[in-house]
Amino acid sequence: MSPEEARDDVVRWSLERSQIRLEAADRELAAGIPQLAADHAYYACFHLVSAVFLLDGLTMKRHSAVRAAVHERLIQTGRLDQRWGTVFDQLAELRTKSVYTALFTLDIDAGLTVVENAINLAIELRRMLAEP
Repeated sequence: MSPEEARDDVVRWSLERSQIRLEAADRELAAGIPQLAADHAYYACFHLVSAVFLLDGLTMKRHSAVRAAVHERLIQTGRLDQRWGTVFDQLAELRTKSVYTALFTLDIDAGLTVVENAINLAIELRRMLAEP
């Protein structure tokens, strides 16, 4: 397998994982657990952002590096509208709280908004991945 084929396989995997995470976010909302929905929403977008960077020849090992690169390489360059940087930041902050903050809760309305924002960001990121 060539490096390009391996890269394309990872991008396809990232697209699939993103969809799985968005579906999981919907299930968690339906179950009344919006904080887990927010966690899945973050990872749905994280996988897509990572795929965009992989196509650019970049790989990162830390969530903080991905978050910084979203702003440096996507927002500041105009590849992605600034509002999506704000959405990604919110998703990253909620993921951190979900994982590291005891007794973290999120109300269902906020969870619905977070998942909706993630779905819309995912649409934009998929569009970027589809561009030649």
